[in-house]
Amino acid sequence: MPDSSSFALPIFKLRETIMSRVTKIFAVCLLFVGSCFAATTDASVKGVYAFQLSSAHYQGWSASISCPNNQTITFGGNSLSNQSVQGVMTLDGKGNVTSGTYTQYGQFDQALSNATVQPSCTPGQGSNGYAVYDPPTPGTLTGTYAIGTNSTGTLTLIPSSNNGPAPAFYIQLSGAAAVKSTILMVEVDGATDNSPNKEEISGIAVLQ
Repeated sequence: MPDSSSFALPIFKLRETIMSRVTKIFAVCLLFVGSCFAATTDASVKGVYAFQLSSAHYQGWSASISCPNNQTITFGGNSLSNQSVQGVMTLDGKGNVTSGTYTQYGQFDQALSNATVQPSCTPGQGSNGYAVYDPPTPGTLTGTYAIGTNSTGTLTLIPSSNNGPAPAFYIQLSGAAAVKSTILMVEVDGATDNSPNKEEISGIAVLQ
C-alpha cells in the first residue's frame, strides 16, 4: 500500500512553486508601480465629465405690517425643498477644470416669495403666502482639483452665478482604467460656518 507521505511531497512542492511565483509577481508590482496597483494622480481624471449635484434647503419667507395698536404683525411660512445642478465639465489631467456649463433647478427666490405674503391686522384675514422658485438658470464654471495616490482628493468649482465662497468637494474616484470613469462628490460646511461638517451638496460625475 502506498505511503501517504508520497502524496504529500508533490503537494508541498506545488505549494512552494505557487508561493514563489506570487512573491515574484508582487515584487514586480512594487518595482513598477502603476502596472499592478496603480497610484492615482491628477492625470487620473481627464476629459469631459457629465455631473449632477443635489442639496436640500430649508427656507422661509415673511412680511410685516404695523397695526393701529402699535403692534407689528408678521405673516409668512417656511419649507424644505431640493435644489439640483446638472452640467458638464472638462478636466485637463493637470489639476484644472478648464471649462464647464450647467443648469440650476429649484433655486428659491426670497424676494418673490416675500411678495406673496399679505399680512393683516384683522384676525382671520391675510395670507401667509408661498414659496416661489426661479426657472432653470444656466451658467458656466471653472475650477481646480487635486488627486491623492489613494483615489481621493478635492475639487473646487467656481460657478459664474456664485456670490459666496466657491464650493469645495471631497471626491472619491472609481473605475478600473487609468483615467477614472466616475467621481463621487460631497461638500460640507467649513469649520468657520455655523454648522461645521454638515453635508451641503452631494453628487456624481461620469466620464463621457
